[in-house]
Amino acid sequence: MRNMNQSIKVVAVFFFIILSLKSQAQLTSEVMKSRLCKSWGLSKIEDETKIQIADEAQKEYRLIFKKDFTVEQGLSPDGFIPGTWSIDELGSNITITDKTTKTSYKMKIIKLTTDTLVLQQADNTRTMIIYYKATL
Repeated sequence: MRNMNQSIKVVAVFFFIILSLKSQAQLTSEVMKSRLCKSWGLSKIEDETKIQIADEAQKEYRLIFKKDFTVEQGLSPDGFIPGTWSIDELGSNITITDKTTKTSYKMKIIKLTTDTLVLQQADNTRTMIIYYKATL
């Protein structure tokens, strides 16, 4: 009987740990979502060894994440490209899908604060780090 009680306690602790980890992942995703959902303006791009500070025209580029998991990107008044976005459970990767072309691209979230978003986009040929600042 004593071994059975110990087994029940071990199983209960195990489930508590699993539920805590899942709750933490959900909390992380919600915090990330609330920080992410706003308009972001391009600040600079690091492409391997080159750093390109956004010029006046490039600073007008916007990446707008919305709480309904839609996204718009582009320049005003040229128009915005609609799409959708999703974030992984740990909040470390974001996937944006262009609605028109159905093209998806995945980026790693390097930094996300209330006013700074830094994304890493990597493909087979290069890695880019893209810096954004929150806009009003």
